[in-house]
This record gives sequence, structure tokens and C-alpha cells, in this order.
Amino acid sequence: MATKGIKLSSDITAAATGAGTGGGQAPDRRRLYDFSDRVAELAPEESPFFVYLSQVAKSPTDDSVFRYLENRSKINMTTRNFLMAAAVGTIAADTSYTFVVDADTATGGVASGGAAVDFLIKGMVFVVNTTTGAETSGYAQAMVRIETAPISGSVSTSFTGKVISLSNSNVSGYNSVADNDVCQVIGTAFAEGTASPDTFSTEIEDDFGYTQIFKTACELSNTAIATRYRGYANEFERIWATKLREHKVDIERAMLFGQKARTGGVQYTEGLVGHIVKNANPTTDDSAFSYTSGTPYYRSVAQSELTYDRLLADLEVIFDPARGGSSDRLVLASLPVITFFNKLGDGAFMDASMGYSNGVNRYNFEERQGQFGHKIMTIDTVHGTMHLVKEPLFRGLSSGFMLMADMSKLMYRPLVGNGLNRDTHIITNVQNSDEDLRKDMVITEAGLEVTLPECHALYEVESV
Repeated sequence: MATKGIKLSSDITAAATGAGTGGGQAPDRRRLYDFSDRVAELAPEESPFFVYLSQVAKSPTDDSVFRYLENRSKINMTTRNFLMAAAVGTIAADTSYTFVVDADTATGGVASGGAAVDFLIKGMVFVVNTTTGAETSGYAQAMVRIETAPISGSVSTSFTGKVISLSNSNVSGYNSVADNDVCQVIGTAFAEGTASPDTFSTEIEDDFGYTQIFKTACELSNTAIATRYRGYANEFERIWATKLREHKVDIERAMLFGQKARTGGVQYTEGLVGHIVKNANPTTDDSAFSYTSGTPYYRSVAQSELTYDRLLADLEVIFDPARGGSSDRLVLASLPVITFFNKLGDGAFMDASMGYSNGVNRYNFEERQGQFGHKIMTIDTVHGTMHLVKEPLFRGLSSGFMLMADMSKLMYRPLVGNGLNRDTHIITNVQNSDEDLRKDMVITEAGLEVTLPECHALYEVESV
């Protein structure tokens, strides 16, 4: 039992949460105090990602192995492109041919190349680009209606299709279908009085994540607790404030850099950077990101090459509504990257030329204080909005990181079930009964849910 007049950590907790009894004393030796909101409010600039997750993207789970669904129907409905897997040769209108097709990656297809296409049905109509559309040759298409039920194998799909019409006979090659020609579904067409069409459906995919148990202890001898120190009279209170921030930063690190695993009875949650690094192939290509279902973006780019024009080409893909993401991204950037973004001068990211091109405003820039205590730099582009926030944990090997997170596709999952809340809480007096000291513990059991990873992106800016 604490001596009357000595302020203990339980007093701090009671004052912050409204727990406890008169006089500020804990009602028992091992009381649990819900501290999740309080921890999130402490020094938000030190752990902005955790603060955002815990304040705007929290959904409790009643299982330490939580499952979630990923619905890519919007993606599938929007793209619906595929490729010719074999040449047909010269074609003519009102004539039927055998078509063999496979998945399209060149124009934003969903599945990987060399795979069967599962959304084609009898009566569906598509156009096939019979020319490349180059200025020297022009653009031409053939419109085809699928006449037989498509048969899908492991790497391709075949069917009989009737050529309905040909366009632009003035262009060379307008009537020839070659391997890898791009096809695009344009709907269905049926005669009067015909029966209902065949159906196809896209399965909702499922995945899982783990909660991770985070623990931080605060320990001080009763002699030290009873001693009044210069500068900060209550040493236990001072240490507790430090330990709570340490605990929050530990969660931040796991939510960023962790990789999903379970071994030796210990579970590890998925971090967003960890997920991207583990599952994406970094690219240094100057072209815009290509889209692959279930795969995040990872761009490695030299500082000298990171222009607004180049970033805008990437944003065209990242913010594409067909991806199923939102029009906003929380952009966590290292201090060197933030500094780089704010440099002015010829060739810099925020050069005067970035703002205007031929008298047309290309972006809106605003700096403001965020609702959770962060300074936010907001850049409105033609494709979407970027909210830049400093991430102090991006340093060392990650000092060039810029993480573009779609918060609508992330969820903070604390374990809550059977009347027990395992979100951030404090357990007081966990020392052994014969020890002349005070030991409290802050504990959190939670995980990060990452859905539609293709909506997130990681930039690694070299030499910042």
C-alpha cells in the first residue's frame, strides 16, 4: 500500500482516465487502466502513423489471428482487358474464327500474363486493336462477338468469335489479328427473345493478420519514489511519461517495419513498409508504375530525377479509381525528404514551374496544423491529394523513405473480446510481493490490417 501523500503512477492514470477512488489512490494492487487514447495524445509528432491508425482507423478484433476480405470487383469491372495469345491472321466481317486469349498486363490487366481469362461469356462483345495506333500507321479495331462458351485452360482461354465489323480500312493491317493484340470488353449483345446469359463472378479474396503483444515496464524503488528530486519532484511520474512514449514508438515501428510471422508462440504483426518491401519488386524505370493485383508499389529514384512531372505520372496509376482506393493519401516522409520537397530552385520538386504550366495551375499547396497535433503539408494534384507528415522513424537505412498510405485500406486491430479490452492499458503493481519497489506495466495487443496493398506505395529517394 502506498504511503499517504506520495504520488504514484496510479494517480496519474486516475487523473487521465477518471479511474480510481477518492484521494487518487488505486482501489487495488493490480488494476487495469484503459490508456489507449491517452497514449495516442502523447507527443503525436513522434509516432504519426500510430496516432492516425488509433484515432481514425480502429476496428477491434476478437481473435488474435484476424481475417479480412479484399474485394477487387471494382478493379475487375473497370479494366477487363486481355490479350490475344495466338495470331488469327487476316479476318473479314460477318465471319467466325477461333480466338485464343490470355491475361493482359500491358494495359492494366488484373491477372498475370499467360493466365486464363475468367470473365468472358457467350454473347460478350469486345474490340481488338489490330494496329498499334502509331502516327505513321493510324488506329484500327475489329469488333467481335463471342459465339460459344469460352473454355479456360491453365494459361489461356479459347472460343469461337464472330467478327461483326472492321474499322478504318484505310490503315495498313486493319484486318489482321496478331499475337499480343490488346482486347477490351465493351458489353454484351443478344437477339430478341433469347434466353438469359451465362454468368461469371469474381470471388472476394481473404487474408489474415496477427496481433502482437507489446509490453513496457516502469520500475523504481520505493526509496526513489519517496525522494523529492530537483527539477521534477516525482521521479516515478517522470519515468512513466518517458515509458509511455517509448511504448507508443515501439508500436509505430512494428506498424511500419514489421513482417507478419508466428514462431515459438510469439506473433508478429504486419507493418506497411515491411509488407511493401517483402511483396513488391522495386523499380527504377522512368515510366509510370504498372499495376499488378495484390502487389504494392516500390519506387527507387535518385533525388536528381524526382521531378513533379515524374511523380505525377506515378500518381496517375496510384490514384486510378479502378484500383479501388480513395482520392487521398497520407504521405509519411523522412525529414530529409520533407526538406527536399520544400527546396526552391531550378529542377527542385517545388520549383515555380511545378505550379504553373502554360498558365494552368497544376497543384495547390497548403501547410496547416493537423487535428492530431501534426504539421501537414497538403498538395492537391490533378489525380489526388497528398497529405505530407514528418515520420521521424524514417532514418538511417530508411532516411530516404516516402510512404504513401491509403488510410481507407488500413485498420488498427486491437484485441477485444469476452469482456476484456487488450488495447493499450496499464497494469499497476506487478512487482513480486516481497520486493521493496514499485513496478507497473503498459501493455498493448493489436495488429495492422493491410488490404488492397496495390493502393499503397513506397518511394525510396536516394541521396537526400
